[in-house]
Amino acid sequence: MKNKLEAEEVIKLKLVVDSEKELLDNKKEAFTYGLAGGMCFDFNPYQDHLYLVGTEEGKIHLCSKAYSGQYLETYEGHYLAVYAVKWNTFDPKVFLSCSADWTIKMWLTDMKAPIVRFDVRCPVGDIQWAPYSSTVFAAVTSEGELKVYDLN
Repeated sequence: MKNKLEAEEVIKLKLVVDSEKELLDNKKEAFTYGLAGGMCFDFNPYQDHLYLVGTEEGKIHLCSKAYSGQYLETYEGHYLAVYAVKWNTFDPKVFLSCSADWTIKMWLTDMKAPIVRFDVRCPVGDIQWAPYSSTVFAAVTSEGELKVYDLN
């Protein structure tokens, strides 16, 4: 509509199934716990149907607008809430995440573990890639510091 902004549900963030939960009789059974709390998201600048979602539980989900019922991939590497996820503007497979667990992590979409980890020693509230370089990014912390990194 021209004069109304209406929300459209893209995906429900389901908590990842815990298949390692052991019952009293030593049988393993999958448990689901409800919905996850979304904290942040970012769309891929090269493939606009792909997007990342960071959750309160510390997981990052790669999602697609074409598959609204499931995650394409789940990245586990943070232990507390993920405050920001950002795609690299020069490489469609690289992204950053920052968290309340005092870390910044760099990821490749093809790998489930981060390729680089930075311990900042306080919660990291936001990150952003530099628009002029594929190797420079900045982060802000809960202590009011701005940190600039150059991977080159």
